[in-house]
Amino acid sequence: MQKFYKNLFYNFWLPGFVCCLSLCSLTTNLRAQGLMFNSNDSLLNKRTSYNVFNYTTPTFDGHLYISFDLSLWDNQNLGYIFSLTGQNDSYSLSYLYFQNEAVLNFNIDRKSTKISKIQLSPSQLGKRKWIKIKVDLDLMGNTASVCVDNKIYKASNIDFEDSMTPKLIFGLNPYYTEVPDMAVKNLVVGDNSKSYSFPLNEWAGNVAHDQSGEEIGLIQNPVWLSNESYFWKPVHNHTFANVAGLNFDPAEDELVMYGRDSLVVYHPDNGNVNAMPYKNPMPIPMVLGKSIFNTKEDKVYAYEAYNETKGAVNMASLDMKTLQWQGIGKNAFPQQRHHHNIFYNASQDSIYLFGGYGSFTYYNAIYNYNPQQDKWLKVKFKGDTITPRFFSAVGKAEGSDDVYLFGGYGNESGSQIVGGKQYYDLYRINLKEHTIKKLWDIHPKEIFVPANNLVLSKDGKYFYAMCYPHEIFKTSIKLYKFSIEDGSYQVVSAAIPVISERIESDINLFFDPKTNQLLCTLQEFTDNHKSTVKVYSLAYPPVANIAYLSSTRYSKASLRGVFIGILVAVFLIAGAGIWVYGAKRKVSPVDDDSPVDEPEIASQLVAVQKTDEPKANSIKLLGEFAAYNRKGKDITYLFSPKIKQLFVLIFLNSREANGIGSKKISQILWPEKDVTKTKNIKGVTFNHLRNIISDIDGIELNFVNDIYIFSLDEQFFCDYCFVSEALKKNDDSVRDLVLENFELIGRGSLLTDMGDSWLDDFKQHYEEQLMLHLIPQLKKLYSEENYKAVLELSRLLHLIDPFNDSVLKYQLKSDRRLKGIDHCKKIYDHYVQEYKKSLGVDYQVSLDKLLS
Repeated sequence: MQKFYKNLFYNFWLPGFVCCLSLCSLTTNLRAQGLMFNSNDSLLNKRTSYNVFNYTTPTFDGHLYISFDLSLWDNQNLGYIFSLTGQNDSYSLSYLYFQNEAVLNFNIDRKSTKISKIQLSPSQLGKRKWIKIKVDLDLMGNTASVCVDNKIYKASNIDFEDSMTPKLIFGLNPYYTEVPDMAVKNLVVGDNSKSYSFPLNEWAGNVAHDQSGEEIGLIQNPVWLSNESYFWKPVHNHTFANVAGLNFDPAEDELVMYGRDSLVVYHPDNGNVNAMPYKNPMPIPMVLGKSIFNTKEDKVYAYEAYNETKGAVNMASLDMKTLQWQGIGKNAFPQQRHHHNIFYNASQDSIYLFGGYGSFTYYNAIYNYNPQQDKWLKVKFKGDTITPRFFSAVGKAEGSDDVYLFGGYGNESGSQIVGGKQYYDLYRINLKEHTIKKLWDIHPKEIFVPANNLVLSKDGKYFYAMCYPHEIFKTSIKLYKFSIEDGSYQVVSAAIPVISERIESDINLFFDPKTNQLLCTLQEFTDNHKSTVKVYSLAYPPVANIAYLSSTRYSKASLRGVFIGILVAVFLIAGAGIWVYGAKRKVSPVDDDSPVDEPEIASQLVAVQKTDEPKANSIKLLGEFAAYNRKGKDITYLFSPKIKQLFVLIFLNSREANGIGSKKISQILWPEKDVTKTKNIKGVTFNHLRNIISDIDGIELNFVNDIYIFSLDEQFFCDYCFVSEALKKNDDSVRDLVLENFELIGRGSLLTDMGDSWLDDFKQHYEEQLMLHLIPQLKKLYSEENYKAVLELSRLLHLIDPFNDSVLKYQLKSDRRLKGIDHCKKIYDHYVQEYKKSLGVDYQVSLDKLLS
């Protein structure tokens, strides 16, 4: 008995309790983003109105307070924050911006202003700049106070009723149509005995929930700010006929794009774009269009690390006030430095350059530009060594000489010939002491490299980076948030589609403190001259991917209901556990038409109860693709879509044929490219693949006479190979496959997560072999009264052929034995309906005939 309760605790109660805590944590730890209001700029029927207590009518006795976070960015209008209507009077909190002055007023509507001209400073105004507001009404004492960021303003001699059942409406209301540009979050309404809390963290819909998830408020024309913090918004698109560069001017809060003959400026605060011609010609023949912005001088320094034009100016500054270019120097590196990093020291008087790629070489030296000598001088650093790489990202620690460098792609030798790999490490580089310290190295499941620059969080504990798989030319990029302390990370945005067909393509991330938003710029090259700059914005701080998914999943359910539901689930699981344990102790006879005790029969199919444990040095091709290295670690994440396609293509042709030719690989995997132009991208993909499988024993990729083929030995295991060999042997081996290795075939058909057309013949052949050899096993298992095994095998075979009469026959016969004739009829009726719906004709075989 003691062992029974111990098993019950560890197998049912404990996992259920952990699940309960995890789900509750997801649903309660979502940061409120707020509700934005369509304002005076919108038509009346489009303006936002938030009725706080639409679905309930609470009464507040003796006291009423309304507390919330308010964001205001209106600089031209009169508007009403909220209207509060009692039995006798109505009250309002209004906002007015007039003659460069922003004020709040608390009013008794249509009578008088009781608290007037509460001054708001310019620093308090701005989208997503939050002001803490609390309106406190002493209904018994007839006094009111308004607290704005801890500064209190009071009024007395107000004739309140002793208790109030208020109608509280933010924005458009029955009395006033004027709505300022504003947003509200973390609303709390209460008295001395109760309170209602509204985080306003919804993503969609027109219902506002309280903190427990109950539907309380109704909103017309809501604009949920959560979406602005998760989904990137395209805000600008500009095509240049020549190579262009870009950077962000934090002093003026503007994105500057410099083309050959003019400067294009995008203003994030209002979306305006200005194009201004230079005072003199740009002296640099641009190739990559790289630059760094000097805030002290208010100049952008454009440069080329490498230039084929000998004697050309390779560094020049543009004065942002005069738009005058000035040549600085002509020195350049002897090789190109694609995707290097550039950064200043704290005083912005020294420019440093790290890494990059060119001439089949990855670099890791750090150089400092000396304007007096017009030279890039190599600087020696003490401490840890950063391996050669490109595609790294850098970010400067505020107010210090520390620079953080994260990730990249390269190898220890620096030679591209030996292949490359992604790095997920973080270094702190001190430009004053010339030291390098490695902070951590992580191993994420995804494959990615970061874009050029990092944005550090305001508290300096985290950094943000745009990350994407650079080897895939049509892909997507997402924002990641990393802990500087330990490297823990999370995805904090939706994806942006990216086309990166040329190595010149460039991606940057900037933070705009004025509008409190992140800007992502994608510069996509169609050839080595023309490029398109796409600008996206995301409200700061961003929202984690897991928060978005959990919020959308549970947004319409109360958290209290979720909690109760989880507890019920835990008790049901525990109850099921007790029933299973108890049922296994019972044995009952079986009548021909009566249901069989299912727990007893379930024990007959040992394989169904097995856990599909990962196996060292193995590849799984049945169901979804999976791979495990020599230590049994899941390395599936290393196989990007293209690498996985390459592996599967060669592997299946190695087994079913004698390998596959190089030309055919190019034609299948890169059909949009001429075969002669796939050499580089194919070489890179093969290097990735060789690096990955080097951690798997028993498999080797060979290249002989322009043919690629895998050679395997006994150390290597593949479920598809194992099952295929078993099907080719005698009947006993097929039976063993069903009874002892069902977890293999039970994973599903061949590569269910890959829909490539060139896989169709392989999939069809495998499924035909399964049907041919496994359908006879149904009859044998049924005759042995192993009904559970019949049902499991029927489920698998129906996935391959949904309308096979032989499979249906033994499924129904076993269902009758296990669950009775009534359940059997339900299964049959459902099958008949699906048959008619799918094939357009009636199913002709009766239930009685199938059961005979």
